[in-house]
Amino acid sequence: MKRPALIIALLFCAAAVRAQAPAVTDCGAAPAADACAAKPRTADIFGLPAPSTQDSRAAGKDGLPIKRPSLTDDTRPAGSPGPAAKRRTSAPEPPAGAPAESEGKHPVEIGEIPDFSPLERASTSLHIWLGLALALLALSEAFAADNPGRAKISLAGCALSAALALGALAASAAALGPAARELLAFRPGFLLYYAAALLAASAALSQLLSRHSGKGAGFWGGAAAFFLAAAGAVLLAVQARVNPEAATAVMAGHVPVGAALLAAGAARAFLLFTSAGPARAALPVFLFIAAAMSGLYRESPDAFSLHFSTMTGAAGEQPADGAEKAAAGRTNEEAADKKGPRG
Repeated sequence: MKRPALIIALLFCAAAVRAQAPAVTDCGAAPAADACAAKPRTADIFGLPAPSTQDSRAAGKDGLPIKRPSLTDDTRPAGSPGPAAKRRTSAPEPPAGAPAESEGKHPVEIGEIPDFSPLERASTSLHIWLGLALALLALSEAFAADNPGRAKISLAGCALSAALALGALAASAAALGPAARELLAFRPGFLLYYAAALLAASAALSQLLSRHSGKGAGFWGGAAAFFLAAAGAVLLAVQARVNPEAATAVMAGHVPVGAALLAAGAARAFLLFTSAGPARAALPVFLFIAAAMSGLYRESPDAFSLHFSTMTGAAGEQPADGAEKAAAGRTNEEAADKKGPRG
């Protein structure tokens, strides 16, 4: 039983070895013999295509192998972006019949420009109320100087003056209306008027406490002098926060008020060291001047209105760095012309 199986295995191995050896055929005489000998075997013992022993690259005219392009070869010209770069930089094309990206979109809407005229009315009303507060404070100071025994009337005058200064803030806010926050966001310089009114109210309250308290009269007197001078300094700084075309008019209206308040603060500070008659008379005089100029002030329509600036430049004008680069380029060209051509 084992002998027939062994014989069959030996015959199968011999046939396999013979099939792997190149076939010997009679190709005849040349030149057909070369072509016959070069002809490859086309099938093995199982009828499958035999592997080719020739090189897959054919020789060119000069005997060099011709390289055939493959999937990994990059045949793009130098400097051109690759497929990955194209995929990153190119946007997907819209399908046929779809509207363009800009079609069907509304332009960007710009918010409405607010009306700045309420700022003018608010400023005028604030100055009027501030003038009334300073006038009442001046009256109380004058009455206290002439009637030292009637301190209660002087105290009531100082309290009412502080209330009028705070009322200036309420009158201004009422004139601005519901758009007060938006207008003040556009024109934050208007808040200097509010600061001046608050400082004037603080000066009146400090003067009230100075007359009412005994031992702390010096401290509250110094506080009143400081607040009066600070209110004058703030009003002098308003002209720097308005439109340029109205800066002169605003400065002309606020310089007398600010200077008078500074002088009133200096007079109140001088009273801390002496109680002479001229110093006591100077304080209400300066307060009256500031009150009158503040009450007569009318805000300029161009002070807080919308301001447009147009910037124009001459044709062919270059920035400083561009002009320097152009001059350096001309210098290099002149030097190259002097040297002449090389070689």
